[in-house]
Amino acid sequence: MHNKKLHIITFGCQMNEADSENIAFSFKKRDFELTGDLKKADITVINTCVVRERAEHRSISKIGFLEKWKERNPGRKIFVVGCAAEKLGIKYIKSKFPFVDEVVGAKSLDKFDNVLSAYFKNENPDYKIPLNLFNSPFTAYVTIMKGCFLKCSYCIVPRVRGEAVYVSPEDVLREVKTKVSNGAREIILLGQTVNSYRHALNGKNVSFSKLLEMICKIDGVKRIRFMSPHPLYFDEGFFEVLKSDSRIARHAHLPVQSGSDKILKLMKRGYTRKKYLEILSKLKQAVPDIRISTDFIVGFPGETASDFADTISLLEQIRFISAYCFKYSVRTGSPQVKDSIPEREKEKRLEILLKTVRENSREIFKSRIGRIEETLFETEKTGKSSTNFNVETDSKQKPGETAQIEICGVHKNVLQGRPIP
Repeated sequence: MHNKKLHIITFGCQMNEADSENIAFSFKKRDFELTGDLKKADITVINTCVVRERAEHRSISKIGFLEKWKERNPGRKIFVVGCAAEKLGIKYIKSKFPFVDEVVGAKSLDKFDNVLSAYFKNENPDYKIPLNLFNSPFTAYVTIMKGCFLKCSYCIVPRVRGEAVYVSPEDVLREVKTKVSNGAREIILLGQTVNSYRHALNGKNVSFSKLLEMICKIDGVKRIRFMSPHPLYFDEGFFEVLKSDSRIARHAHLPVQSGSDKILKLMKRGYTRKKYLEILSKLKQAVPDIRISTDFIVGFPGETASDFADTISLLEQIRFISAYCFKYSVRTGSPQVKDSIPEREKEKRLEILLKTVRENSREIFKSRIGRIEETLFETEKTGKSSTNFNVETDSKQKPGETAQIEICGVHKNVLQGRPIP
């Protein structure tokens, strides 16, 4: 008898991807095999998202799509998990989609293994913690915090994921060591405000920068990334460790959301444009060639043409390597619910913003020609640079190892180069 097949559909951010990997682990230690083919699956898990309205609608739409999939074989099972499951609740989902077998909200995902035990008793005690079930073969996610204690006026995360809870340093280090022993070379630390990390260890407070130092001491770790920091929580210790250890990636994804002080205040972001620029200045002082990506929201309630112009000017001033750009949408359950910008105007502003991002990105890619990029190779010819560019070379490299690559050209969104002997 062949092993049962598991199909996972993940919506949303890297936090959701990490949750999906943990869910997959619960199934795989019960001898399930992952499949990308829905037709072959015995169980489908939909890991839902609510951060953007479109992501929530897509999540819910996918549940409805699976009704006929289950009708073809009533023995199949459907699990709905994650943020939309938390927001909508078990009662709503089960009443709207009675063919769904199990609903597990984001706040209860740490108990998913117990839920699964009610369906499948047997476990393989020798099965190892999963590594890179969905991503790069040498990259592993490690969640160091869940939830968020901030109250940004557009955000629903605190409602669906709860208040911030930090994972102990002992547990973080244990997971990193385990994943490195299983083949990981790059560790991505995850948290809603990842650099706010604080936890006691042996009577002393461990900050985010101290945690980075501890992880850097683990043999086999070639690179450390983190998602997503908040501008409020960088301290001097972080800039020191960033400067001193090149294994910390020379890239930071630092959401700004708007270039207007008025809109930042309405969003309750806690910083000004000036403060954000000061943080970027400190990052560049520590690592002059650090690359920055960001998030923008356009059409926030009260955003005038002048406010939007401030966002464009910030984008042109900083020249972000890339930016995730979104239209504001009302999120039921978030503090801010009033919408005041016509949809047509939001579409127009988003188009202008995206065009500016693309133009800047093209220039930034061209500016990398002639530079040296430290690249962690995922295959014999492709990898990711410390500055977060995709890199390709004609000569074969050893997957899982880093190499210094001189960039000779650009093809679409990939840097092309040759290794330096």
